Amino acid sequence: MKRYFINQEGEANKFWNVEIDDVTYTVAFGKIGTQGRQNSKSLVDAASCEAEVAKLIADKTKKGYREIRKGEAVPQKVAAEYRPMNEELFWEILDSFNWKKSGDDEAVMLPAVKRLAALPIEDIFVFDDILAEKLYQLDGKRYATACYPGQDTNYISGDAFLYDRCSVLINGREFYEEVVSTPEKWPVGFEFESLIYLPQQSYARKTKDENYPHYTPLSIETCSNKAGWNNQTDGEL
Repeated sequence: MKRYFINQEGEANKFWNVEIDDVTYTVAFGKIGTQGRQNSKSLVDAASCEAEVAKLIADKTKKGYREIRKGEAVPQKVAAEYRPMNEELFWEILDSFNWKKSGDDEAVMLPAVKRLAALPIEDIFVFDDILAEKLYQLDGKRYATACYPGQDTNYISGDAFLYDRCSVLINGREFYEEVVSTPEKWPVGFEFESLIYLPQQSYARKTKDENYPHYTPLSIETCSNKAGWNNQTDGEL
């Protein structure tokens, strides 16, 4: 018995097939339109084989695969209409984080990395610029005071406050805008350092080049926003 599955969600255009032959099952997988790859595994009995295949199918279904019947035509993947990077798309990409993987920040961020990597390189750079602008806007004494209640903001860690600012963005556009206007809503005790590396990881995934060439107009480093810190000097953090 052979079963056929495809995944065409988002940027995906993949197939995954499985066939059981007594105590052995064989899976074939790859990009639709290619031969793909094939692996086989044998178990102690047919029941064990069927049980393991059932688990694999359930896992694939959770990941967006759907079954197509033998002889059914595979739908033609329609390329999504190109949308240049802007604030709306920026927030959509952040909203694609997979929070089912909480505890593994890289895994949480992977869907966003993949989606950004599918865009033109210039859009990756624009995303980075928007990210820097959002972090820069939160770089200020009143936000630091909300982030570290009861502490002297002259002695906080600059790196820690940067990672704390990232946690505001990953909660989405509405929450970010609430915190900008009402710092008291700051999510105290949370950080998400990995966010600052999202553009670099997307660029590396797209180009296979680890040397990221883009510099944002605004700095994300703590105390870069002089207006936000009033008269506080660089040496105070």
